[in-house]
Amino acid sequence: MARLAIALMVAMLGIGATPTPTPTPPPTIYHVVTRPLCAELHERIAPAIGMMLQNDTTIKRSPAYFKQYNDAALYGGDNSDPAPPNPVAGDPGGVSNPSQNMALQAMENLIRPIANNIIAIQTTLDSPELLHGTGRADDDQRLHEIREQLLKALAAQNASLDIISGFVDTQQMADLQHAGQAYISSMGQPDIKTPGTPGPINPLAANPNTAGLPQNPYYIDPATIPGLTLGYNPMTRLIDALHWTIQATAQRENDAAKSVMSNAALCGNLAPTPAPR
Repeated sequence: MARLAIALMVAMLGIGATPTPTPTPPPTIYHVVTRPLCAELHERIAPAIGMMLQNDTTIKRSPAYFKQYNDAALYGGDNSDPAPPNPVAGDPGGVSNPSQNMALQAMENLIRPIANNIIAIQTTLDSPELLHGTGRADDDQRLHEIREQLLKALAAQNASLDIISGFVDTQQMADLQHAGQAYISSMGQPDIKTPGTPGPINPLAANPNTAGLPQNPYYIDPATIPGLTLGYNPMTRLIDALHWTIQATAQRENDAAKSVMSNAALCGNLAPTPAPR
């Protein structure tokens, strides 16, 4: 693809200036030749990388919100054993207290921008030019390698999104299934309490991580599993998983960056050549 650089010609012609009687040589017109590789780097690869970097910034905010939720749930935040569930702590309508709700809302606010960017990046990387080639074999091979590296980084970002959105969905379901539980329990109690045998425990009054499902009678305490005897906290495991996906994303992005920079250098070496007169 050739582009006519007319700015130099306009400047040399001196449009708008007072003509002088001194004869001047005719202007030189330059053609700038752009390789398909350079065009795709500019039009598709660069925007995809920009959206990935936005996702990095957003995803890196999530571990702090998980820790905030963890602390609010009285888990301790230090990989200690979780405290017994308290479905009505701070919020008689569900399993989450106000601090947990704020953290959960902050997590939910991260989901849409991350997801929108992931969809846009995938769409860009699946463009016909990158999928089916530009017609120049060497450029197509370079673009294919860059595309594959970016897809690997995108997969790691998608894993982060799965962790965040999966947790938010689970906790919101738990709150929905526990909604009004305390009120229903109080309404079922007689006005005058008399000593007697305690009633059955509500099977839904379980750890909120079970999303309101009755606890399996054959439940295995994770603290008794070899390798987890130092204590188990599902929240800290999610935080660890997020740190892993963030690190994996960074490593894959670094690999892609090396390829992009080395190929961009080829575009910088393209010097304009005078067109034949």
